[in-house]
Amino acid sequence: MALDRKLQDPEYVRMYGYAKVISVLKKQLDRWAMRELTKKGFKDFKIAYMPVIMNIDLHGTRNFDLAMCAKMTKQAMSKLVKELQKKGYVSAMTDQNDKRGVVFTLTKRGNDFVTSARQCFSGLMNEYRKEFGKKNFDDTLNKLLNIIEYNDKNLNG
Repeated sequence: MALDRKLQDPEYVRMYGYAKVISVLKKQLDRWAMRELTKKGFKDFKIAYMPVIMNIDLHGTRNFDLAMCAKMTKQAMSKLVKELQKKGYVSAMTDQNDKRGVVFTLTKRGNDFVTSARQCFSGLMNEYRKEFGKKNFDDTLNKLLNIIEYNDKNLNG
């Protein structure tokens, strides 16, 4: 069956549509990440924290820049970062360059989490490279990054 005919078939779209594939992959990755991070002792961590904590750099990140990197509103980011502060992953201080702003830094617990998360994801990527071949996996990853770049330029403006 030609692709355009397949896309008219609700059963095909339900099983193989682009949005469905991305959604299922995201849910699988989230479940895997929570299982692995819980094993590492981070039982109080929520997957919703990931875009915040993984975008804080070594010297701290301003609240505005963090919201932009995490691709969320400052209000949503502020809510999550407050939870991360209460749980001991993140600390906040006044931005020395702009007294109205806040700079977030990782605590020791936050650094331990980021290190563990990066090790876990690196291991998963290596597992995928073994299963699907290094070139195939890296090509797929690059294509997905191209889609993200395209969407950032053309769809989210």
